[in-house]
Amino acid sequence: MPDIKERRILMALTRFDIGGAETHVLELSLELQRMGYGVVVVSNGGVYEQNLKEAGIPHYKIPMHSKTPKNIAKSLKELRRVIKEEKIDIVHAHGRIPAFLCGILHKVMKFTFVTTAHWVFDTSHGLKYVSNWGEKVMAVSVDIKQYLMENYRTNPADIYITINGIDTDKFCKDADASSVIEEFALNPDARKIVYISRMDADRALVAFQLVEIAPELLKVNPELEIVIVGGGNVFDELKIKADAMNEKLGRRAIVLTGGRTDIYKFAALGDWFVGVSRSALEAMACEKPAIIAGNEGYIGIFDEDKLDVSIDTNFCCRGLEESTTGLLLRDLKILMTNPEEENVRLGTYGRNLILSHYSLSKMAKDCEKMYIAADDSKKWDAVISGYYGYNNSGDESLLYAMLENLRAKKDDIRLLVLSKEPEQTEKTYGVHAINRYDILKIRRALKTSKLLIFGGGSLIQDVTSDKSLWYYLYVIKQAMHAKTPVMFYANGIGPVKKEVNRKKVRAVMNKVDMISLRDANSYEEMKRMGVNLSRTVVTADPALTIEGCDTETAKKLLKEEWVPTDKKLLGISVRSWKSCSPAYWDKLARSVEDICLKYDYVAVWIPLKHRDDIVISKEVASKMKIRSYVLRKAYTAPEIVGIVGCCDLMIAMRLHAMIYATESGVPAVGLSYDPKVSGFVKYIGVNKTVNVEDFTEDKLMAVTEEIILNRDNVQETLNQKLEELKEKALENADMAMELIQKSEKR
Repeated sequence: MPDIKERRILMALTRFDIGGAETHVLELSLELQRMGYGVVVVSNGGVYEQNLKEAGIPHYKIPMHSKTPKNIAKSLKELRRVIKEEKIDIVHAHGRIPAFLCGILHKVMKFTFVTTAHWVFDTSHGLKYVSNWGEKVMAVSVDIKQYLMENYRTNPADIYITINGIDTDKFCKDADASSVIEEFALNPDARKIVYISRMDADRALVAFQLVEIAPELLKVNPELEIVIVGGGNVFDELKIKADAMNEKLGRRAIVLTGGRTDIYKFAALGDWFVGVSRSALEAMACEKPAIIAGNEGYIGIFDEDKLDVSIDTNFCCRGLEESTTGLLLRDLKILMTNPEEENVRLGTYGRNLILSHYSLSKMAKDCEKMYIAADDSKKWDAVISGYYGYNNSGDESLLYAMLENLRAKKDDIRLLVLSKEPEQTEKTYGVHAINRYDILKIRRALKTSKLLIFGGGSLIQDVTSDKSLWYYLYVIKQAMHAKTPVMFYANGIGPVKKEVNRKKVRAVMNKVDMISLRDANSYEEMKRMGVNLSRTVVTADPALTIEGCDTETAKKLLKEEWVPTDKKLLGISVRSWKSCSPAYWDKLARSVEDICLKYDYVAVWIPLKHRDDIVISKEVASKMKIRSYVLRKAYTAPEIVGIVGCCDLMIAMRLHAMIYATESGVPAVGLSYDPKVSGFVKYIGVNKTVNVEDFTEDKLMAVTEEIILNRDNVQETLNQKLEELKEKALENADMAMELIQKSEKR
């Protein structure tokens, strides 16, 4: 793929007058140009055209501000012409109408199409169906990302988040404001409140509120000047009210400037700032104490305690309490009467925040990431195949851990998961997913992927069935046919009992690019099958890297299931298995009962495959004469790890129950129905197992007592071993990233 900076970018927006989104586009265009991109802008024009002209960025006037059929037709014609003549590669639309128009052309023209969501739109009366968010979309805040997901079902993997980048060289406290002081005959010695916004009906609420509370503010400081910057559709109404208030006050205390392009001068002019969004960030860059207030809500005096809510709403206050004259007057009085050192502290904090988190460079690089992702002919960094979408906690935890570990290596990694329930997988993990049985889609995906990750778990085995083994081998062969590298990612191998299947496995595994295994038993199984081991390494199960939820949260979840968390808990995880006779379940029930009575445990049955494990757990629990608890809800991987961490001891048939116990430092006894359970215990060198085939109550009691009597030593060894295992588990992601990077260079 050619260097991304060889691509020419078209910025499309409705108009180019003063406003937060318009300033965002201007600053983004200038920064991208400095980075080496060719940038072109189309809009209905406005005051910022001059800034583009001075920078040498072409601007074409197109009437995208209007929804009339005549202007829509004209805009489409002109957009098509500009895209062709300027040889545009990437179209970046800002706003509903430009995105709608560019979306139409995208269907018939060859360009990459992305958008930015600067605000939320009305979705009633079918309006959401005319919105087009492109191949990728940039959201300027977390709440807008949530809005896109909830209202347009935009896949979270296609949503990027950026900031409103601020030019901190221009916006600083030393910016020369003398020209505007002279122009508006301001008193250079008077303290000033500055408010900057478009004076539109949906933006100017606080401007009217400032006019209303002016008399009370002047009681605090009789020389005060209130400077309101911006023009719009309610400017004339506001001016009438301001003029009337000035007449009442007996002097010109309220100054309206109308629309301006030299905003940095006004941001530096004031002593205190009131406003939202980009204007607030610009004032903070000028070290001004700021009150965040607007039409959509009220945050108040910005300080460290208001940081999270401000970031979440992009400093727009969406969904918060309404701005009122009472709130505004209260907080302005606080700022106006603060000790000077306190206002200096607030200003310094704001400036430092802008320098560290709101640079123009970060904003442009965020967009560059989106452009690369949308423009890359290799659409996927990796396709992930495994047993996903079946509500099996073990396999879902593997997917969760893989995604977390890979994203830690590359936060914008593009992943596609093959799942039985693709919509649920997308919603749960924020990835793209397709149906694991849609062969045509799988083939297309593998052709445009840099790697096939054959996900963790015991997938290469024929104990469950031949069909599942053949399915997985088929997917791997399709990747090889597409010349896509293949990595076995922390797999458990075997048992593969049929000779015909062993030959098929050997033939495929000898051709893959990398094999990582989660235990030594799998390595030995591959060796017995005659697989070439030169590209094979034993690592550890990715689930060992899952951070469980905190103890308080886990106990709350248990209490919701009526589990007494003030007691010692014995966690039990069982599954149905063909060799488990009714006599086995009877003996297990009696064993659990005896252990609980002897050591004062409360038994908690923890199902890992919803709902199959609930059924068998209830059945076994019903055989006991003492009360026990069966968890009924489906939990996330971190929640289950947290729940297991609340247990004093674990008895587990499910391998991942053993893994969760290890991750939580909880001693455990494995009920080995499959070599993978005993293999894991052998690999970590801690805990005990009892084979299901020759299970007796005495055997379970004996190994349980051994662990209980040596609990401290077992726990200490577990904790030591865990760090080593986590490091090995993370090696899987390193190896996958190496293969992806090699594929990019081909």
